[in-house]
Amino acid sequence: MSRARLFQIRLALSSALLLMVFSIIRAFWYPGAYYAISGVSKQVWVLVAVVFVVGPVLSTFVYRPGKKGLAMDLRILAGIELAALTVVAALLYLRQPYFTVFAIDRFEAVSRQGVVDFDAATAKFGTRPGHQPRLIFASLPEDPDRMQALIDETVLMGMADIDRRPEFWAPYASGIAAVKQAARPLADLMGADEERAKAVGAWLTSSGRSAGAFLYVPLRGKAADAVIVLDAAIGFPVGTIAVDPWLSTPQDGQPARDIEQTH
Repeated sequence: MSRARLFQIRLALSSALLLMVFSIIRAFWYPGAYYAISGVSKQVWVLVAVVFVVGPVLSTFVYRPGKKGLAMDLRILAGIELAALTVVAALLYLRQPYFTVFAIDRFEAVSRQGVVDFDAATAKFGTRPGHQPRLIFASLPEDPDRMQALIDETVLMGMADIDRRPEFWAPYASGIAAVKQAARPLADLMGADEERAKAVGAWLTSSGRSAGAFLYVPLRGKAADAVIVLDAAIGFPVGTIAVDPWLSTPQDGQPARDIEQTH
């Protein structure tokens, strides 16, 4: 077998392996806009580079028909390729948005690692719509003393806020009224600028419904922000759109959001 033929075979195998892994990442771990807001594209591209360099490139480089120990060399390279794929895939799995937590006026994409005292019971908390992260409603404490303590903990002591502390969590259904009150009509985004109008229009076309049937709430991620679209009637998420959710001017009596807001 020639080097060119070996390169073609290894390229096909590595491509098929990467395609399978990437399909799992996009469909199950980072669906919709969660991929864009989680900032994992760099890790994915590093994985692609490592797999292609170790797989097709180095395998072709060491290949010489009749070379002593050739089979062992190829097995070692295949093992390195699979090990790299396993390590990066495991990291992406652990960092995936496991919860989508509504807190005050927005949703937060939260990984298991970002939750305080994450345990088996916490892992089952909330409602999971399909392959989307689990839905949670987080609320501020009603007791004034506990509220002051929370402010001290988050502002002065740097502790996690309510979106990452299960002690403040409740089932999403219990907070739907508050979610709908904080939401805006999806049509507002269509009037923001051409880019957002195009993205929202494409999403509406795929949904087969009009903008009036939906509301939206900002979704904050590690690397960027996006939009969670809600069914206006029931208040449950029905999709995500990877566009900037913050409007520069107030609408419908709601406060404006700073487009440069940091996490």
